Amino acid sequence: MFCPVCEAEYEAGITHCADDGAELVERLNPEAGATDDSEARFVMLHTMSSPAEAEMVNDILRQNGIRSVVQSGGADAFSPLLSQVSPGGVLVDERDLDKATEIYSSFLVKTLHRSRDRRP
Repeated sequence: MFCPVCEAEYEAGITHCADDGAELVERLNPEAGATDDSEARFVMLHTMSSPAEAEMVNDILRQNGIRSVVQSGGADAFSPLLSQVSPGGVLVDERDLDKATEIYSSFLVKTLHRSRDRRP
């Protein structure tokens, strides 16, 4: 399931986007709100340490014109609570992988510098 507004991917059973409240669709296409109607082949950019980090990286990539989605960490239908809190990853269109890797590396370097600057 996908949000036609922000194009985030959701697990089966979820009907509305948590970010903008839009009703989810099974497929993104121009009629459902997708910004690009060409077929995308998503590949893993990086596994994140938390869902919040994955959402932050996804937002940065989208702001830079990269088609990306957050993949939840858990795929176990019997433990949806664990699926909500386990880390996931960010998938990007393989055509944008080099640019996405560069953007992610820059983000990671800035984050590491900030955390070092905060140490006593």
